[in-house]
Amino acid sequence: MYRTYSRISMIFVFLLCLPFAYGEQKSDMQVSTKSAPARALFKEGLSKIEALHEQAGLQDWRKAVQADPKFALAHILITFFTQDPAEQVSEREKALATKQSASPEEQLIIDWLANASQSQWLPAIQAMNEALEKYPQDKHLAWLSGWWLLVTQRQSAKAIPLFERAIRIDPQFADPWNELAYCYARTGQFEKAFERIKRYTELLPNEANPQDTFAEISRLAGRYEDALLHYRASLKIDPTFNESQLGLGDTYALMGDEPKARAEYAIAVQKGTKVQASLWALQSAATYVREGNLSGADIAFQSVAQQAHTNDFGNIEAEAYRSMALYQKDSATAMDLLQKAEAALNEKHRVPQGVLDQEMSAVLRTRTERAGQDGNTEVASASLKRLEGLANSNSDDVVQSNYHGAAGAMLLAQGKYEDAISHLEEDENPFSMQRLIQAYQKSGDKQGAERVAQKLSKFNEPYIEQAIVVIPFRKNRATNSEVKPERRELAYEW
Repeated sequence: MYRTYSRISMIFVFLLCLPFAYGEQKSDMQVSTKSAPARALFKEGLSKIEALHEQAGLQDWRKAVQADPKFALAHILITFFTQDPAEQVSEREKALATKQSASPEEQLIIDWLANASQSQWLPAIQAMNEALEKYPQDKHLAWLSGWWLLVTQRQSAKAIPLFERAIRIDPQFADPWNELAYCYARTGQFEKAFERIKRYTELLPNEANPQDTFAEISRLAGRYEDALLHYRASLKIDPTFNESQLGLGDTYALMGDEPKARAEYAIAVQKGTKVQASLWALQSAATYVREGNLSGADIAFQSVAQQAHTNDFGNIEAEAYRSMALYQKDSATAMDLLQKAEAALNEKHRVPQGVLDQEMSAVLRTRTERAGQDGNTEVASASLKRLEGLANSNSDDVVQSNYHGAAGAMLLAQGKYEDAISHLEEDENPFSMQRLIQAYQKSGDKQGAERVAQKLSKFNEPYIEQAIVVIPFRKNRATNSEVKPERRELAYEW
């Protein structure tokens, strides 16, 4: 079994367990700039980022690098937190060009984040781990490392020790409590998640984000009415906190009120940046799929693709076409859309290679699964081979998950249930969970099937996969709940 990412993960786990006897004993990140205004702007921006006022924080950092163009740490952190692909590339280049003026800790952070942006995963992980080893009492470094694992790598369980380290260094450091709540929620530990949110809210009682997080955790737990209350409380504290406006749309979408969801999304899109507008419009387009209005979905996704193309967001353009391919009934149409997605990724864009690789892996996965579904084994095998090649050269966890999902789908179709299970268990995508239920059933593991079925039923992320897989699965499961026990296995035949 292909497990390149396990080797890198073991390096990471080993260094996390090293004692705190190494390096400097300081709780703040090293910051190298000779400009007092740049330093002040950097600190102010960091405070805003930690309170999830990301756009305001980025504005401070952009002013900081104007005051000191050689401020390498600020350049690389802009790369990490901005959603604008072109800015990610340009700021990375500036960080690398000015790296020699930075402190040793800052240079490690630059090496880590710049390499990750370019899909150079082994040196990226090595630089991050070296920084964590040498500067074990830097709370911001621990926090940033946890953020990277949670947000870009979807590794909630691995992020927990880092956020806990940041809290041990400074129990009053608010955002690690917030991020821990997300980690526990995404690993199904909602009691722990709500405990951390309570503490986070106590530390920042007048900020919007604690209410926003309370809302999102409630939504993930299926408590939709509570989510709406907390999102509105967040907007009452700060009407400009647009993430809560988005959250209202997400919640109504999951509740099944798709027209209301689109109305709330429209407000968020209007207020967001160009990148946010495109990303959030993808979620709005998925509402038509939940309604079964596939022609409406086509129009909405096509609009996103055109907007993304105009703004040179090649990864978002590709995602719009890939999303359309997922629900097409006609195979030729689906394959044509996937070809458009790949073509968009192959155009010249100012987009980080790591982002392009993630999206390409998703496109190849979807092509593999669709071709397999249609009985086109030649195309399915060729697409899986390309995806395996990408996975062999790229240890990004998103790429790895897409490979495991596609490989598991192929093995399931071939009747190799145990081998399919070993791959599908590595992926959290609803399509893989659905197939994992089938594989467990076919191999005679009804308990395993039921465990995954419960998890899939509670999947409350407002994305296209939820619209296509989870909603019909819930309906099918409810219908079959009345089936006699000896016929229960039929509930998971797809």
